[in-house]
Amino acid sequence: MAKFKPFHEFQKPLIVFTPESFLDYAETVIPPDHLCRSVKEVVYLLDTEPIEAKYSFLGQHTYHPKLLLSLLFYGYATGVRSSRKLAERCISDHMYIYLMQCYTPDHRTISDFRKNNLKEIEKYFVDIVRIFSKLGYSHVGKIYIDGTKLKGNASAKRTKDRAGFEKWLSEIEEEVAKLLQEGEAIDNQEDETCKIDPEQEALKKKLSDRNYLKRQIEEALKIMKEEEKEKINLTDRDANHMKTGGSKDIRPGYNCQAVVTEAGFILAAETVTDANDRNQLKPMVEQAESNTQEAVKETAADSGYGSYANYEYLEQKGIDGYVPDSNFQQYKSGEYKKEENRYHYTNFEYDAATDSYMCPEGKRLAYWKTRTNKTESRQWNHKVYKGTECGTCAKRTLCTKSRVRELLIDIREPLLKRMREKLLSEEGRLKYFMRQYIIEPIFGHLKFNVGYRNFLLRGIEKVSAEFKLMCIGWNLKKMLKLGIKPVRI
Repeated sequence: MAKFKPFHEFQKPLIVFTPESFLDYAETVIPPDHLCRSVKEVVYLLDTEPIEAKYSFLGQHTYHPKLLLSLLFYGYATGVRSSRKLAERCISDHMYIYLMQCYTPDHRTISDFRKNNLKEIEKYFVDIVRIFSKLGYSHVGKIYIDGTKLKGNASAKRTKDRAGFEKWLSEIEEEVAKLLQEGEAIDNQEDETCKIDPEQEALKKKLSDRNYLKRQIEEALKIMKEEEKEKINLTDRDANHMKTGGSKDIRPGYNCQAVVTEAGFILAAETVTDANDRNQLKPMVEQAESNTQEAVKETAADSGYGSYANYEYLEQKGIDGYVPDSNFQQYKSGEYKKEENRYHYTNFEYDAATDSYMCPEGKRLAYWKTRTNKTESRQWNHKVYKGTECGTCAKRTLCTKSRVRELLIDIREPLLKRMREKLLSEEGRLKYFMRQYIIEPIFGHLKFNVGYRNFLLRGIEKVSAEFKLMCIGWNLKKMLKLGIKPVRI
């Protein structure tokens, strides 16, 4: 009995396969439940008329937008997003050949298509969400919100403040002046010898590079002055300096926000330049409601979203929220009950009848006044309580460094207390605990399974569309895993 399968004579002329015959062959090879088939089904349901309208009838025939969208969606779902690598796969991988119908676009075509259709790509993210919503798999009633930092396509060394750019500009100007002197010396030498010096071309290129860098720095200084920015990155001016990828180093990057359902579908995705999540809860809830055209009833988010403003927003919207504050863990563990924290404000008892507080030593703090202040990023609404018997208290030096103890209590403090009580309940603890099993694995998959630890594109508009492509890839894989068959919206 033979050990190996025999060679087939018909394999020799495979090189003369026609596109039609190869696609017929691919149909028999690709499993019926493969991701590329799901991607094709979804893309062919999308309305690509806005992209098609951009093309003219004049000139060479181009690739249909549905083919290039299928290529991008499948690539981002499987960890291939470089335009050069995608172009290579269209030649070597029969999954990509199947999606592109044997066409072989070059990397510039793929890159330009992605770059020129950012708004349409963001719209298709919403369209895919609504496909799931129509099927009942992305019910928005209960959502989970979280964010992750991704490094921008820029070097940290090019992030500087005004003084840093001015120093750099001075160094460039000195170098340009020196290069001009060298060029003049070479010109004089050429005039005397009537021979072309090969160093002249290299010098011209170097001078051109320095002048280009000089213009970039001058433009960055102008932007910093107009927009009152403390720091800016010369390569990607929208990228903010923040800790990214678990690194302790501060690098230029973006804060990527996502809203996820219990089933694991991403309903809303946004990329912002804020280093923290405090101001992102409201816009993400509103985006989820807009994308699905349903109301949010319950949400959970980590302590980065905890703030009085967010608790007030959830209360006004009637949303059952599970969002701890930044000090919740200390409160939960009983840290404030320890003797060294005896005079923490949480240990002062409130008396509603007299609108005053009683300190741990039995001394009263009476209401004094209300302080209000509002900036673009924060709002303070404090009621101030002052001690009335601090002068005779033997423990005053342990309680305060001032003459009398003052308590600044936000008028929304009851919202914080109710949130803490809810999170400490058995039901609240379980609901918040489920958050890490639903949304955290998504960022883990994007960063470690498919390797999206940094962006390829630059600028907030392009980066936002690229993050939505990542989320589209996740949603399509989730659809396949759950065996969902797409329908036209």
